[in-house]
Amino acid sequence: MYYFVTLLFVILSAKASFFDLTNMCWVAIDVLLLWVGFEKARFRKSDIELFGKFSLVYISFCTIRSFFFTHLPVSFYANDILFLFKYIFTSFLFCAVLKDKAIHYLTKVIFQLAILSLPLYCIQLIDSDALYAFGKAINFPHAHFNGYVNFLVFTYVKLHHIRNSGFAWEPGAFGFFLNLGLLLHLVTNNFTFNKQAKWVILALVTTLSTTTYIAFAFVMLLYFRGRGVKPITVMFFVVPIVCVLAVMVPFMFDKIMLIYNRDIGDMKNIQTLSDWYIQQGETMPLNRFASILYLVGLFGYNLILGVSNLYNETVPLTKHLNLSNGIFVFMAQFGGIGLCFLMYRCYLFFKKHVRSVELSIYSLMVILICGFGECIFVTSIILCFLFLYHYSLPWFAASSEVVFDAGRLKNNNMVIAE
Repeated sequence: MYYFVTLLFVILSAKASFFDLTNMCWVAIDVLLLWVGFEKARFRKSDIELFGKFSLVYISFCTIRSFFFTHLPVSFYANDILFLFKYIFTSFLFCAVLKDKAIHYLTKVIFQLAILSLPLYCIQLIDSDALYAFGKAINFPHAHFNGYVNFLVFTYVKLHHIRNSGFAWEPGAFGFFLNLGLLLHLVTNNFTFNKQAKWVILALVTTLSTTTYIAFAFVMLLYFRGRGVKPITVMFFVVPIVCVLAVMVPFMFDKIMLIYNRDIGDMKNIQTLSDWYIQQGETMPLNRFASILYLVGLFGYNLILGVSNLYNETVPLTKHLNLSNGIFVFMAQFGGIGLCFLMYRCYLFFKKHVRSVELSIYSLMVILICGFGECIFVTSIILCFLFLYHYSLPWFAASSEVVFDAGRLKNNNMVIAE
């Protein structure tokens, strides 16, 4: 049952299917989590206290911001409160039900779905039309439109016909899940790779995503430092390789500069371009850098506290833009204060497992880099970090408990023998 619950939770977090777009799916998953929690007696008084204290802080923050700073209509404030019970509550339930098992099942499901993507990706390369037709034949709601098709465990996007989107909404988002899975696997398994993790790295390569590759470089830096490799050794071998790849691989440094220059041009003509996209019945996509420039220019110092979860309803133009920088989108929703709070909870989790400030910072860098390229901070799996630090059990703590139990059993056997 824990595996099934985690599978549904990961698919929900992937934001690629009707799961995320249908309120009934959120309700059904919440009900399922509550049923499993009560059936297996997983809820404790401390769970209620944890969510109660968090809710008090969250509601206080939203109330102060809404009534003393942003002065937006009550509907914006109501939606911010709804966010707590629709999105954050689901993540809390997942953590409270699985507790110390959450990381194990998360990595297991992510790894298995990643490996499953490889043969489907091969089919995509060989006959993408057949894969697209298969997805349309299944006919899930909200699952096929404008060259996009999803059948829960895999997504094909014609725009990314040579890239692997896996079970997420696009290749960069899939790369985020892969990096997060590898990160969680390493910090909870004493920095060791197993056979599945190596297959996941292969899946990561197939995303052809710039931010995914940069984040993966920090995952490998974490791995080498976690294994005790000295910094000077890492710098001597890794930096030259990274520099060569950044210059030679077309979707690294060249792509970053191309996107930056294109974004500057888009910002100069944003109203004209937006009008054209509206006439075509589409939303205008803004890349990473243009998303920053637009949000900073629009909200300025309001990004410190954030505007609202419905920030895009405050300016008519914003409703017709598709922003792609997760860090600044989250700041528009909950401010730099909210981002710092989320990163602090992430830090507590990683510090608990790696017992090192340096390694914890590398872990945060992985999440921030992925967030720079994708709007991931409001996915359920990232919101889990608001509570995971409270429930997760470090590998060395588990090992010490096993040793303690073995010693206690040995002593009991000696007493019985006497």
